[in-house]
Amino acid sequence: MTGQIVLLALVLGVVAGAVIPFQTAINSRLAGLLGAVFPASLISFAIGSAGLGVLVLVTGTPMPWVATASGQPWWIWIGGVCGLVFLTMNIVLMPRIGASATVVLPLVGQVFGGLVIDMTGAFDTAVRALSLFRALGAVLVVVGAAMVNLAGRPAAATSPEDAHRPHPMLWVVAVLAGTLGAIQTAVNGRLGQAIGSALAAALVSFLIGTAGLIVVNLVSRPRLQRTGPIPWWLLSGGLLGAAFVLVNAFNAPVLGTSLAVSIVLLGQVAAGLVLDHRGWLGVRPRPITLWRLLGAALVLVGVALVRFAA
Repeated sequence: MTGQIVLLALVLGVVAGAVIPFQTAINSRLAGLLGAVFPASLISFAIGSAGLGVLVLVTGTPMPWVATASGQPWWIWIGGVCGLVFLTMNIVLMPRIGASATVVLPLVGQVFGGLVIDMTGAFDTAVRALSLFRALGAVLVVVGAAMVNLAGRPAAATSPEDAHRPHPMLWVVAVLAGTLGAIQTAVNGRLGQAIGSALAAALVSFLIGTAGLIVVNLVSRPRLQRTGPIPWWLLSGGLLGAAFVLVNAFNAPVLGTSLAVSIVLLGQVAAGLVLDHRGWLGVRPRPITLWRLLGAALVLVGVALVRFAA
């Protein structure tokens, strides 16, 4: 493995992580213009599925779905369901709790969900005991997330803008949504092994998510209330998600899963803070402070301990 390829993988991983908060912000803007969340989620998943489908055709990746379906546990197909719930909840949460909180709080759920999966060996994963250093890492993630999310918030609503302070229950929802990300990663990893390709597994996951959202939209019958024209770039959220999956498919064998995921998280946290600070894509502006930067650093140190400590 040449140093240039490893360096390329590291750079791509940070960039791929950075696109996730932007994808969520774009999808949130799309939902706002459509006046409904579920159609925005469906558009994102459908476009992502189309992008991955083209990639599968161009690369000639085999898709042995029937052979994979036989003899596999039922849960091997739920990655797409976890993904659609995770994506939809992010669209709902970002305008309410901010970009950095929408990144960091689900990260807490991912870390703790991953710990539980490791300790129990769920979804046919290797059992990995909870060590003192890994437990310390989990604590650092929680403390860092609190610093990023709570620092600088007013103690009381003293102005109309302060009245938009999020209810703490939304933070709990964000953490619970993050656990679905951990489940999706484990399930899709198992599906990738069974089907023989991470790219093929990602396409299956996207297609299942798209099908699920079609059913949700048909049942809920959301009423579209367009509040203005839809710029073309608001349809790019799904492609950003497909690019994220592609980079992870490239990086995992080059860097190893733990390092690949940690590099992605670095990009996610950094981009979430920047989105908050600049107020881009309709995100409510919230300045970067030294305290919040220290919190983000604690999150990343905690993630590193959880993923790498013995």
